[in-house]
Amino acid sequence: MINNRKLEKGEIVYDRLFLYLLKKKGIEAGKVNRIRPHVLKLESKTGRYVMKRYKEKEKIIHTYNLLQEASKKSFTKSINFIPYPDGTLTFSYEGAYWALMNYREGRALNYYKRSERKEALSLLSSFHNSTKANNTYNLAPLLLEERWEKRLSYFEQNSTFLHQREREDILYDGAFLLGKIRETSLIHPSLQAINHGDVASHNFLKSADMVRLIDFDRVHYDSVFYDYLQLTRRFLCYTNASLTPLFLHNELLSWFREPRFLYALLYQDDLFKAWPKLLQKSNRNEIEKALILNKLRKRMLIPQIQFFLSRIR
Repeated sequence: MINNRKLEKGEIVYDRLFLYLLKKKGIEAGKVNRIRPHVLKLESKTGRYVMKRYKEKEKIIHTYNLLQEASKKSFTKSINFIPYPDGTLTFSYEGAYWALMNYREGRALNYYKRSERKEALSLLSSFHNSTKANNTYNLAPLLLEERWEKRLSYFEQNSTFLHQREREDILYDGAFLLGKIRETSLIHPSLQAINHGDVASHNFLKSADMVRLIDFDRVHYDSVFYDYLQLTRRFLCYTNASLTPLFLHNELLSWFREPRFLYALLYQDDLFKAWPKLLQKSNRNEIEKALILNKLRKRMLIPQIQFFLSRIR
């Protein structure tokens, strides 16, 4: 029986045809739970599985091959796709493609805990080391500065309702920091590897036996600068925007000696990235809350970043 909670816009109703075609692939689902609009949990006689929907078949194949190669280089702490019982890797339904994975019990890491931040850093470093060879899959670079510039431009065009002084301060800081990031090269050329691209705590699955890295939908080949920058930003949400607790992690120490990394930590991308959704909600309280949090983060980080920059010079 399908557990159909209240449907959200854009969700697919997994009807009898879906289950019939899935049975022909070799899986007879006894129970189906929708975890997210594009993710299902299945229970069948042969075991428990997760199915994930993609627009492009090639995405599934590339991810499967990437993790197969990584496993040959000792990176096995991930959850890769598995073939369906009929031997195929994808299941096509209504113009989309579904990939199959074994279900694993677990929870997201807690970045508030030093031990679990360490687990995330160690696993991420292991993944980078297993994918640092040539860009076999012809993955595109992230083009981070171009993405930031687009978000800054969007904010400029869609923030005229803000108090003029507040808006001008945000725009000035954004343009200044983006300029500093662009003109500052890394002192120590960092490792070129496949970046995971989304190091949120829920993409580290902690179970009784190990921590696994999951969800490789945003992988790209570039400097690992981006993964460590994103992870540090997420850690700061759990350390009151203090860098001091992060000194205990050896994987991050070298990055605190990189001006480009420090300027990027100050850049207000969290606000710019969230701006379209904040406007869509049309909730003035939510917008004010985001602006206040942005201001507090900036106030906490500036003296710390200035200290590190002064030591580098």
